[in-house]
Amino acid sequence: MTAGADPAPHPPPEAPLVEAMLHLLDREQGKQVTLGHFVAAMGQRGFGFCLIVFGILAAISPPGVGSVMGAPPLLFAAQMVWGFKQPWVPGFLARREFSADTVKRTLERARPWLRRIEVFAKPRVSWLARGLMERIAGVVTVILCCVILLPGPLTNNPPGVAIMLLGFALAERDGVLMLLGLVAAVVAFFIGLSAFIAVAVAIWAWAQGYF
Repeated sequence: MTAGADPAPHPPPEAPLVEAMLHLLDREQGKQVTLGHFVAAMGQRGFGFCLIVFGILAAISPPGVGSVMGAPPLLFAAQMVWGFKQPWVPGFLARREFSADTVKRTLERARPWLRRIEVFAKPRVSWLARGLMERIAGVVTVILCCVILLPGPLTNNPPGVAIMLLGFALAERDGVLMLLGLVAAVVAFFIGLSAFIAVAVAIWAWAQGYF
């Protein structure tokens, strides 16, 4: 499917996120879909979806590459703080096409790992995962993204995991997971910042020997 096609119907809102994604991909079997089309089809789960995807990418990327992964979630987190109801995807990203079949195969391979979170994540205490709390999660994600943008080991991995947890909490309207994600975010912030400071101090000490 290309960028001018009619948007796909939203998946059932009560379906777990991965089930909802597979539902959308099944409808587009054998076609090319755009990122903008896919995000729009996720409906109100769009922010959760975006944070999960880019949080995972930041968590699994090596230092250096992982720092680049701080920019996309920063964009979406800023929109959450601003009060957007659904993500706005820039045109150059929204027009990016990918094979629905390839994404589905990748998702199915990762599903055993994702299922561990899915089993825990479910709608509960939902008021802690919407409204003001959603904006707070956005502020926290902005801060984590700033840590990810810093060079050095461990500046991207722990914050990426925390962003992913916040994404699942938003997507599933899970207030309990939201609280756990915020705790993880605090821990990730101090780990990432401490790693950056340690690297900066080591580089400064090394440079002192040449001056």
